[in-house]
Amino acid sequence: MPVTIKNSSPVTMLTVLAAIGATLLTATPATAGVNERSHLASACGLYRDGDAAMYKNCSGAGENIFVTYLLGGNTYFCVAPGESKYVGRWSNVFRAYNRGGC
Repeated sequence: MPVTIKNSSPVTMLTVLAAIGATLLTATPATAGVNERSHLASACGLYRDGDAAMYKNCSGAGENIFVTYLLGGNTYFCVAPGESKYVGRWSNVFRAYNRGGC
């Protein structure tokens, strides 16, 4: 539905736009939490859980993964079949590469 403001000053227009923008930024769909939880349950490989970077092995064998970080050194992890492993803070993890079995 279009909003029409007649004979308004620039300050009034900016105030209206700011209010609309704030409403759009803070509005969250009711199903957002449900979708995120169902995504976490089925995620394979690198995924985010809050501020944690996690790696889930969905294969039937152990996976040797190489994790690269934005800050600091890189490292290897062995992730058992069907397990999830914490690999660092999400804001610091760049990528995770599967390097075969372990």
